[in-house]
Amino acid sequence: MEPIQLGQPSGYALGHAEDELDRIINVARFLGDLTEHVLRLAGLAPGMRVLDVGCGPGDVVFLAARFVGPEGTVIGVDTSPEAIEQARQRTAAIGLTNVHFLTQDLSDSELVLDEAVDALIGRLVLQYFAEPALVLRRLASLVKPGGLVAFQESDMKDGGYSEPVCPVYEMALQRVMQTFTRIGADPRTGSRLAQIFEEAGLLAPQMILHARVERGPDSPIYNLVAQTTRVMLPLMQRTGVATAEEVGVETLAERMRAEAVALDATLVTTPFIGAWTRTPLIKQ
Repeated sequence: MEPIQLGQPSGYALGHAEDELDRIINVARFLGDLTEHVLRLAGLAPGMRVLDVGCGPGDVVFLAARFVGPEGTVIGVDTSPEAIEQARQRTAAIGLTNVHFLTQDLSDSELVLDEAVDALIGRLVLQYFAEPALVLRRLASLVKPGGLVAFQESDMKDGGYSEPVCPVYEMALQRVMQTFTRIGADPRTGSRLAQIFEEAGLLAPQMILHARVERGPDSPIYNLVAQTTRVMLPLMQRTGVATAEEVGVETLAERMRAEAVALDATLVTTPFIGAWTRTPLIKQ
């Protein structure tokens, strides 16, 4: 068949330095079972050919590979050569043979596949596009008629919360959300997935909301929020969200931990919303 092409503008403001790739991997570990649930509900199955867009260092690709099995294939695409190289190294280390990675400059190039895929998936990727429905419409053109489309995006507008209130934790989440907003990311992408799917010409999706609920001194949430803050600190300063002195990133994790333990608090993360549907049986 003729190659399928996709022109996809992109702009990932957090970059792809080593500390950001490390943060992405830690986020993937933290969210892995939530994403797995979305993909299971969506119907990812053995033998499928899957495209994961914005794959980063490969965690969702690896997750999808478990669903499709050795008879299936997963293709990961990311704009960052550094992320793709790390994904390939991790693939070799775990001995996976049914996954492949493409480095694609999504800002000004065209994605080319030799054949259509059975499923299109992505996690925390549409929120970085000014016109996510347009991007999704083009991506969906790479999927076979009746194929799966499944995305999981955050909804940062209302953010996470704590009970009883932990001011240090909640302020850290607010600063992350404000920074995302000021760099042009949509903090409500998760809640807007149904509209995005329909504007992209897809059928109305089924949807589900997940959040992690954490407590106690050994939770990974303190280090994860602090790591996210550290990566985003230059953007926080540049956009006027906070100064380095106000953030105090070097002690942030310990201050959140001490506060939560002293208050015997429960910490709820930002919600993550998954949506899935099938492409029309007749190409539009």
